[in-house]
Amino acid sequence: MKKVVVISQARTGSTRLPKKVLKKIGNITMLEIHLERVLMVKYASEIILATTDNKKDDIIELIGQRKGVKVYRGSENDVLDRYYQAAKMSNADVIVRITSDCPLIDPKLIDNLIQEHLKNKKDFTSNIIDRFFPDGLDIEIFNFENLERAWLEANNPIDREHVTFYIWQNSDLMGKSIFTAHNVITPDEQNYSDFRITLDYLDDFYMFKNLISKLGIYCNWLEYVLFLKENPLVRDINKSFLK
Repeated sequence: MKKVVVISQARTGSTRLPKKVLKKIGNITMLEIHLERVLMVKYASEIILATTDNKKDDIIELIGQRKGVKVYRGSENDVLDRYYQAAKMSNADVIVRITSDCPLIDPKLIDNLIQEHLKNKKDFTSNIIDRFFPDGLDIEIFNFENLERAWLEANNPIDREHVTFYIWQNSDLMGKSIFTAHNVITPDEQNYSDFRITLDYLDDFYMFKNLISKLGIYCNWLEYVLFLKENPLVRDINKSFLK
């Protein structure tokens, strides 16, 4: 039985919206909302919150401990090393990479991608290469040996910062042969990539305040998207940042 470990990265030093994961809706931070949802993943043996060894991220560690997840602290800029060391610490066979700026990440979607990854036996499984899902539901899954190879071989700073660039850019989905990869699209094959439910800017936070005040924090991803579709005034709060 393979050990599947979910590793979510978080820090307070985000440049576009500093301390964004500490912003609160009511009495709960965006990071706590994120972790509350991640804790509902069924097919993960362990959840690790990977933050930096910078003193200012002590609060991230504290929140992780309060939510009952393991915490690993490592390099602020070499996030690939942070993931590798966290995965090595946990003896992970399969790593699920998510980020804390996706507060409404969907636990059932994570479980579905874990099942896809284990079934298809690819090196890398994701829903972001050919994007059908909204920005904010980003999930990447890879085997430890592939992470280790990237850790050993990747020298470009952008590969070290973004963890999976080296893997998917050298995959068969990109015409390369080092790694095998599988891209997952939405169950109904509809493209929802023009919806934005990620947290990078203040307008994103205002959108989340409206969305969560109406629906709470326990809906599935499609329920949130359909609400935004039916409520353009909420959807348009952060529309200027759509890619």
